[in-house]
Amino acid sequence: MTLVAFHEAELPALLASGNGTRAARALHPGDRIAFASPGGASYTYRCTGADIAVSPGVDADAVVELDDAAFDDLVTEAWSVYGLLYGDRVRMRAGDFVTFATWEAPLQALWFGRPVYDDAAVAALGAVDVHRSYTLDDEDADLAAFLATAGFLVLRGVLSPEEVGVLNGVVAEERAKAAPGDGRSWWATRQDGAEVCCRLTYMAERSPLVKAFATTDARFRRIAALADPALVPCTDRLDGVSVVIKNPAVVAGLSDLPWHRDCGVGGHRALCPGLNVGLQLDRADAANGQLHFLAGSHHHAAQQGPPPGEGAPVVAVDAAPGDVTVHFGHTLHAAPPPTSPTAGRKALYIGYHLPPVLDVVGPGRSYNDVLVSRDGGRVKSVDEVVAG
Repeated sequence: MTLVAFHEAELPALLASGNGTRAARALHPGDRIAFASPGGASYTYRCTGADIAVSPGVDADAVVELDDAAFDDLVTEAWSVYGLLYGDRVRMRAGDFVTFATWEAPLQALWFGRPVYDDAAVAALGAVDVHRSYTLDDEDADLAAFLATAGFLVLRGVLSPEEVGVLNGVVAEERAKAAPGDGRSWWATRQDGAEVCCRLTYMAERSPLVKAFATTDARFRRIAALADPALVPCTDRLDGVSVVIKNPAVVAGLSDLPWHRDCGVGGHRALCPGLNVGLQLDRADAANGQLHFLAGSHHHAAQQGPPPGEGAPVVAVDAAPGDVTVHFGHTLHAAPPPTSPTAGRKALYIGYHLPPVLDVVGPGRSYNDVLVSRDGGRVKSVDEVVAG
C-alpha cells in the first residue's frame, strides 16, 4: 500500500467510521505530524480535540519520511515505528523521532480501530485485584479469567528448588561460553566499562533439558493452554527459549527494558495473541530487578512509554526462585534497572504462539534480528539509535 493509495482510498473510510475520535483521546488539540514520501507526496494529521483531520501537504513541525515499502510495513503492522527506526528505514525530515513515537498509539487507534489505554480501560478491570497471585492448585478457569482480564499472571512455586538449581547450572555454562557477536547472546556495558551478557537466546537448541521444559512438561503446556489450547512453543525461531539477565549499573545497551510490548518491533498480527512464560531463577524485587506490568493493556493501543496518569494500575512483581510469570506479548511491561550493585536476576522465557506464525517466521529468524544485526550483539537503546 503506497502512501498516496492509503490516504486517498483507505483513510477516508476509517475517519468516517469514528476511528479519528478514538485516536484523538491520546492527543492534545493542535498536535500535528506529517508523513512524506521521498517522491514528494505528503499528508498532515492534526488533532482537532475531538477528531483527527488529515490534509494533503506538510503543515507540521514533525515530518516523517518513509518510502512506500516502509509505509506499507507500518500500516500493515509488519514493522512498528521502532522496527523501522532500528532498520534505518525512517528519516525525520523535520522534528524528532520522539514525536513520531508519541503518535504510535493514536495511529493504531485510527488505522486499526484499537482503543487507546485510558480511564475507561482502567475501569474495565472492575474489582479485580491485579496484585494477587495464584498457584497451579487453583482452577484453570480462574487462572484463565485473570490472565484474560489483566494480561498477565503470577504463579507461585511452579518449579522445585532442585529444578531451579539445575537450570541455573545450565545458564551458567551457556553464559560462560557466550561472546559478543556470537548470534546467540545480547551484550551491554556497565558503568565500569565491562561488557556484560544481558540475554541468551535459543537455549533449547543447546540444552535438551531446556527443550523438555518448553515442549513436553505438562505444567507449561497447561499454562500455555490458559490463553489458547492451540498455542505451540517456538524453540527454533523468535529467539527460541531465552534467558534475561539483569546487571547493575548498565550505561549502554538494552539490558534494562523500558515500557514496551513483545510485538513492539514488529509482527503484531503474526505474534499476537502470543504468550511469554517466565521461569524465575532468582529472587525478583526492586533491588535485584523485577518486571512491571500495566494491567489490562493487552487489549489497547497503549503508548510504548510510561503508563498514563498516576493512578495507572502498574504491578511490580516480587517473585521467588521457582515462581513463574505469564504475560501476553501485547501487554505493556518493563524491567527497570535494579537498585543493588550486586544484582543479577535471571529468568528463562518460553514463547508460545499460534501455528500460523511458523509460516511467517522461519527457523533461526526473529523480529529482534533487526536489533542484534547492529553493533556486534550489543543491542542499543532507542536513545542510542536516535543519537546515532
